[in-house]
Amino acid sequence: MTARARTAQRPPTRRGPAIAVSVVVVVVIVVVAAFFALRSSGTSQDASSINAPVPADVETAITSVPRSALDAVGFDSSVVSTFHRLAGQPALTADGKPEVLYIGADYCPYCAAERWGLIVALSRFGTFSNLHLMRSSSTDVFANTPTFTFYGSHYTSPYLSFVPVEIETRTYQALQAPTRAEQALLTKLDAPPYVPSTQYDGSIPFIDMGGKFLDIGASYTPSILDGLSWQTIAASLRDPSTKPAQAIDSLANEFTAAFCTLTHNAPGAVCTDPVISHLESQL
Repeated sequence: MTARARTAQRPPTRRGPAIAVSVVVVVVIVVVAAFFALRSSGTSQDASSINAPVPADVETAITSVPRSALDAVGFDSSVVSTFHRLAGQPALTADGKPEVLYIGADYCPYCAAERWGLIVALSRFGTFSNLHLMRSSSTDVFANTPTFTFYGSHYTSPYLSFVPVEIETRTYQALQAPTRAEQALLTKLDAPPYVPSTQYDGSIPFIDMGGKFLDIGASYTPSILDGLSWQTIAASLRDPSTKPAQAIDSLANEFTAAFCTLTHNAPGAVCTDPVISHLESQL
Protein backbone atom coordinates (compact mmCIF):
# COMPACT_ATOMS: atom_id res chain seq x y z
CA MET A 1 0.00 0.00 0.00
CA THR A 2 1.10 3.52 -0.67
CA ALA A 3 2.53 5.24 2.40
CA ARG A 4 0.63 8.32 3.47
CA ALA A 5 2.24 11.68 4.10
CA ARG A 6 1.98 13.26 7.51
CA THR A 7 1.29 16.85 8.35
CA ALA A 8 4.57 18.73 8.48
CA GLN A 9 5.54 21.14 11.21
CA ARG A 10 5.45 24.83 10.49
CA PRO A 11 8.33 25.61 8.13
CA PRO A 12 11.11 27.86 9.41
CA THR A 13 11.32 31.40 8.16
CA ARG A 14 14.07 31.83 5.57
CA ARG A 15 15.77 35.12 4.86
CA GLY A 16 17.18 35.98 1.44
CA PRO A 17 20.43 37.95 0.88
CA ALA A 18 20.30 41.72 1.33
CA ILE A 19 20.11 43.88 -1.83
CA ALA A 20 22.82 46.47 -1.92
CA VAL A 21 21.65 48.68 -4.74
CA SER A 22 19.15 51.24 -3.50
CA VAL A 23 17.39 51.54 -6.84
CA VAL A 24 16.64 47.83 -6.84
CA VAL A 25 15.31 48.11 -3.30
CA VAL A 26 12.92 50.86 -4.35
CA VAL A 27 11.71 48.86 -7.34
CA VAL A 28 11.12 45.78 -5.19
CA ILE A 29 9.20 47.79 -2.61
CA VAL A 30 7.01 49.39 -5.25
CA VAL A 31 6.26 46.06 -6.92
CA VAL A 32 5.43 44.35 -3.62
CA ALA A 33 3.25 47.25 -2.51
CA ALA A 34 1.36 47.18 -5.78
CA PHE A 35 0.90 43.43 -5.53
CA PHE A 36 -0.60 43.60 -2.07
CA ALA A 37 -2.72 46.59 -2.99
CA LEU A 38 -4.25 44.58 -5.81
CA ARG A 39 -4.82 41.59 -3.55
CA SER A 40 -6.00 43.40 -0.44
CA SER A 41 -9.72 43.35 -1.11
CA GLY A 42 -9.71 39.73 -2.25
CA THR A 43 -7.57 38.62 0.66
CA SER A 44 -9.73 40.29 3.27
CA GLN A 45 -12.87 38.93 1.65
CA ASP A 46 -11.42 35.41 1.58
CA ALA A 47 -10.30 35.67 5.22
CA SER A 48 -13.83 36.64 6.20
CA SER A 49 -15.09 33.41 4.60
CA ILE A 50 -13.20 31.25 7.09
CA ASN A 51 -15.67 29.77 9.61
CA ALA A 52 -18.57 31.13 7.55
CA PRO A 53 -21.47 28.77 6.79
CA VAL A 54 -20.97 26.84 3.58
CA PRO A 55 -22.74 28.67 0.72
CA ALA A 56 -25.79 26.85 -0.61
CA ASP A 57 -24.30 26.30 -4.08
CA VAL A 58 -21.15 24.74 -2.63
CA GLU A 59 -23.07 22.57 -0.18
CA THR A 60 -25.38 21.30 -2.91
CA ALA A 61 -22.45 20.54 -5.21
CA ILE A 62 -20.44 18.53 -2.66
CA THR A 63 -23.36 16.63 -1.13
CA SER A 64 -25.00 15.59 -4.40
CA VAL A 65 -22.23 14.73 -6.86
CA PRO A 66 -23.92 12.92 -9.77
CA ARG A 67 -23.49 9.15 -9.78
CA SER A 68 -22.53 9.41 -13.44
CA ALA A 69 -19.51 11.56 -12.54
CA LEU A 70 -18.47 9.29 -9.68
CA ASP A 71 -18.79 6.21 -11.89
CA ALA A 72 -16.81 7.85 -14.69
CA VAL A 73 -13.93 8.55 -12.29
CA GLY A 74 -14.04 5.15 -10.60
CA PHE A 75 -10.88 4.62 -8.56
CA ASP A 76 -7.40 5.59 -9.72
CA SER A 77 -4.68 4.17 -7.48
CA SER A 78 -2.10 6.35 -9.23
CA VAL A 79 -3.86 9.42 -7.80
CA VAL A 80 -5.38 8.14 -4.55
CA SER A 81 -3.80 5.67 -2.14
CA THR A 82 -5.64 2.67 -0.74
CA PHE A 83 -6.92 2.18 2.81
CA HIS A 84 -5.46 -0.26 5.31
CA ARG A 85 -7.67 -3.23 6.12
CA LEU A 86 -7.76 -4.01 9.84
CA ALA A 87 -7.77 -7.56 11.20
CA GLY A 88 -8.64 -8.64 14.71
CA GLN A 89 -10.05 -5.28 15.75
CA PRO A 90 -13.36 -5.15 17.62
CA ALA A 91 -16.19 -3.51 15.72
CA LEU A 92 -16.35 0.26 16.21
CA THR A 93 -19.97 1.30 16.71
CA ALA A 94 -22.02 4.20 18.03
CA ASP A 95 -25.78 4.39 18.54
CA GLY A 96 -26.12 0.85 17.25
CA LYS A 97 -24.53 1.68 13.88
CA PRO A 98 -21.03 1.31 12.42
CA GLU A 99 -18.95 4.31 13.49
CA VAL A 100 -16.70 6.38 11.26
CA LEU A 101 -14.24 8.10 13.60
CA TYR A 102 -12.35 11.07 12.17
CA ILE A 103 -9.56 12.78 14.10
CA GLY A 104 -7.95 15.79 12.43
CA ALA A 105 -7.30 19.49 12.85
CA ASP A 106 -8.27 22.68 11.07
CA TYR A 107 -4.61 23.63 10.48
CA CYS A 108 -3.79 20.32 8.78
CA PRO A 109 -3.52 20.52 4.96
CA TYR A 110 -3.86 16.75 4.57
CA CYS A 111 -7.06 16.79 6.61
CA ALA A 112 -8.20 19.65 4.38
CA ALA A 113 -7.82 17.51 1.28
CA GLU A 114 -9.37 14.42 2.88
CA ARG A 115 -12.53 16.17 4.07
CA TRP A 116 -13.70 16.80 0.50
CA GLY A 117 -13.92 13.10 -0.38
CA LEU A 118 -15.24 12.16 3.05
CA ILE A 119 -18.12 14.63 2.79
CA VAL A 120 -19.01 13.49 -0.73
CA ALA A 121 -19.10 9.84 0.41
CA LEU A 122 -20.92 10.34 3.72
CA SER A 123 -23.56 12.39 1.90
CA ARG A 124 -24.53 9.21 0.01
CA PHE A 125 -25.52 7.64 3.35
CA GLY A 126 -26.91 10.61 5.28
CA THR A 127 -27.14 14.37 5.67
CA PHE A 128 -24.76 17.04 6.96
CA SER A 129 -25.81 20.28 8.59
CA ASN A 130 -23.92 23.26 10.01
CA LEU A 131 -20.76 22.73 7.95
CA HIS A 132 -18.48 25.77 7.81
CA LEU A 133 -15.75 26.90 5.44
CA MET A 134 -12.13 26.53 6.53
CA ARG A 135 -8.60 26.84 5.21
CA SER A 136 -5.56 24.99 6.48
CA SER A 137 -2.82 26.92 8.27
CA SER A 138 -1.17 29.78 6.42
CA THR A 139 2.22 28.70 7.84
CA ASP A 140 2.18 24.96 7.13
CA VAL A 141 2.95 23.17 3.86
CA PHE A 142 0.20 23.49 1.23
CA ALA A 143 -0.79 26.69 3.00
CA ASN A 144 -4.40 27.87 3.01
CA THR A 145 -5.82 24.76 1.36
CA PRO A 146 -9.59 25.36 0.94
CA THR A 147 -11.71 22.92 2.91
CA PHE A 148 -14.38 22.69 5.61
CA THR A 149 -14.36 22.13 9.35
CA PHE A 150 -16.32 19.41 11.08
CA TYR A 151 -16.27 21.39 14.33
CA GLY A 152 -19.87 22.15 15.27
CA SER A 153 -21.28 20.17 12.35
CA HIS A 154 -23.99 17.52 12.58
CA TYR A 155 -24.51 14.34 10.58
CA THR A 156 -27.60 12.15 10.53
CA SER A 157 -27.86 8.75 8.87
CA PRO A 158 -29.86 5.56 9.34
CA TYR A 159 -26.77 3.58 8.32
CA LEU A 160 -23.66 5.15 9.88
CA SER A 161 -22.56 7.20 12.88
CA PHE A 162 -19.98 9.85 12.05
CA VAL A 163 -17.86 11.08 14.96
CA PRO A 164 -15.52 13.97 14.05
CA VAL A 165 -12.85 15.40 16.35
CA GLU A 166 -10.99 18.54 15.25
CA ILE A 167 -8.19 18.79 17.81
CA GLU A 168 -6.82 22.25 16.93
CA THR A 169 -7.80 25.40 15.06
CA ARG A 170 -6.02 26.64 11.94
CA THR A 171 -3.83 28.75 14.25
CA TYR A 172 -2.84 25.75 16.40
CA GLN A 173 -5.11 26.52 19.37
CA ALA A 174 -6.71 23.61 21.23
CA LEU A 175 -10.23 22.91 19.99
CA GLN A 176 -11.58 19.42 20.79
CA ALA A 177 -10.05 16.62 22.83
CA PRO A 178 -10.50 12.94 21.92
CA THR A 179 -12.22 10.81 24.53
CA ARG A 180 -10.14 8.27 26.41
CA ALA A 181 -11.41 5.51 24.09
CA GLU A 182 -10.66 7.57 20.97
CA GLN A 183 -7.18 8.39 22.23
CA ALA A 184 -6.57 4.70 22.91
CA LEU A 185 -7.47 3.85 19.30
CA LEU A 186 -5.21 6.63 18.04
CA THR A 187 -2.31 5.41 20.16
CA LYS A 188 -2.79 1.78 19.16
CA LEU A 189 -3.44 2.15 15.42
CA ASP A 190 -1.70 5.39 14.41
CA ALA A 191 1.66 3.61 14.50
CA PRO A 192 3.61 1.02 12.48
CA PRO A 193 2.66 -1.01 10.47
CA TYR A 194 -0.04 1.49 9.49
CA VAL A 195 2.45 4.36 9.21
CA PRO A 196 5.95 4.05 7.70
CA SER A 197 7.89 4.39 10.97
CA THR A 198 7.57 5.52 14.58
CA GLN A 199 8.42 9.09 13.59
CA TYR A 200 4.97 9.19 11.96
CA ASP A 201 3.10 8.05 15.08
CA GLY A 202 0.06 10.23 15.66
CA SER A 203 -0.29 11.33 12.03
CA ILE A 204 -3.52 13.02 10.98
CA PRO A 205 -6.04 12.72 9.54
CA PHE A 206 -6.84 9.47 11.30
CA ILE A 207 -10.05 7.78 10.13
CA ASP A 208 -11.18 4.48 11.64
CA MET A 209 -14.07 2.99 9.68
CA GLY A 210 -15.96 0.59 11.93
CA GLY A 211 -12.79 -1.13 13.10
CA LYS A 212 -12.44 -2.65 9.60
CA PHE A 213 -10.62 -0.01 7.55
CA LEU A 214 -8.07 2.64 8.44
CA ASP A 215 -7.14 5.82 6.60
CA ILE A 216 -4.13 7.75 7.92
CA GLY A 217 -2.62 10.84 6.35
CA ALA A 218 -3.16 12.21 2.87
CA SER A 219 -4.82 10.03 0.24
CA TYR A 220 -3.84 12.51 -2.48
CA THR A 221 -1.67 15.59 -2.67
CA PRO A 222 -3.33 18.82 -1.48
CA SER A 223 -1.46 20.65 -4.26
CA ILE A 224 -4.34 19.64 -6.55
CA LEU A 225 -6.48 22.19 -4.70
CA ASP A 226 -3.88 24.97 -4.66
CA GLY A 227 -5.18 28.35 -5.78
CA LEU A 228 -8.75 27.13 -6.28
CA SER A 229 -11.85 28.50 -4.57
CA TRP A 230 -14.43 26.37 -2.79
CA GLN A 231 -16.86 27.12 -5.61
CA THR A 232 -14.42 26.04 -8.31
CA ILE A 233 -13.53 22.78 -6.58
CA ALA A 234 -17.16 21.96 -5.77
CA ALA A 235 -18.34 22.64 -9.32
CA SER A 236 -15.50 20.56 -10.80
CA LEU A 237 -16.63 17.39 -9.01
CA ARG A 238 -19.25 16.73 -11.69
CA ASP A 239 -16.61 16.89 -14.44
CA PRO A 240 -14.45 13.73 -14.48
CA SER A 241 -11.86 15.42 -16.69
CA THR A 242 -10.78 17.82 -13.92
CA LYS A 243 -7.95 17.06 -11.51
CA PRO A 244 -10.03 17.80 -8.39
CA ALA A 245 -12.69 15.33 -9.55
CA GLN A 246 -10.13 12.68 -10.38
CA ALA A 247 -8.78 12.88 -6.81
CA ILE A 248 -11.83 13.74 -4.72
CA ASP A 249 -14.39 11.58 -6.55
CA SER A 250 -11.93 8.68 -6.57
CA LEU A 251 -11.42 9.02 -2.82
CA ALA A 252 -15.18 9.36 -2.30
CA ASN A 253 -15.72 6.09 -4.15
CA GLU A 254 -13.14 4.38 -1.95
CA PHE A 255 -14.88 5.67 1.18
CA THR A 256 -18.25 4.62 -0.25
CA ALA A 257 -17.05 1.07 -0.88
CA ALA A 258 -15.69 0.83 2.68
CA PHE A 259 -18.94 2.17 4.12
CA CYS A 260 -20.98 -0.32 2.06
CA THR A 261 -18.93 -3.11 3.64
CA LEU A 262 -19.80 -1.75 7.09
CA THR A 263 -23.53 -1.40 6.33
CA HIS A 264 -23.86 -4.78 4.61
CA ASN A 265 -24.51 -2.99 1.33
CA ALA A 266 -27.19 -0.57 2.47
CA PRO A 267 -28.58 1.51 0.93
CA GLY A 268 -28.90 -0.66 -2.14
CA ALA A 269 -29.20 2.33 -4.45
CA VAL A 270 -25.61 3.23 -3.55
CA CYS A 271 -23.96 -0.09 -2.82
CA THR A 272 -25.24 -2.07 -5.82
CA ASP A 273 -23.57 0.38 -8.19
CA PRO A 274 -21.18 -1.87 -10.19
CA VAL A 275 -18.30 0.57 -9.68
CA ILE A 276 -18.77 0.46 -5.90
CA SER A 277 -19.35 -3.30 -5.83
CA HIS A 278 -16.14 -3.92 -7.74
CA LEU A 279 -14.14 -1.54 -5.56
CA GLU A 280 -15.62 -3.10 -2.42
CA SER A 281 -14.33 -6.50 -3.54
CA GLN A 282 -10.85 -5.03 -3.93
CA LEU A 283 -10.56 -3.42 -0.50
